[in-house]
Amino acid sequence: MFLHGVMTAARARGLDTCPQAAFVPFHRIVAEHLGIPANEQFVCGMSLGHADPDAIENRLVTERAPVAEFARFFA
Repeated sequence: MFLHGVMTAARARGLDTCPQAAFVPFHRIVAEHLGIPANEQFVCGMSLGHADPDAIENRLVTERAPVAEFARFFA
């Protein structure tokens, strides 16, 4: 929920974000680089800034299942 709030606030201010859980396998390496104490652990990170829509990695489009295939909404 914390990341969601930061991402929503950033978008409202014209910034783009990318939450990243890929750091988790590299916890010890990143923790040492950032000076995170041994008694603490991080579980994700987030890129924050202005997206480059022309960058090839930002043009990736993946297949997605229709919402009706995995969710039900009740009124």
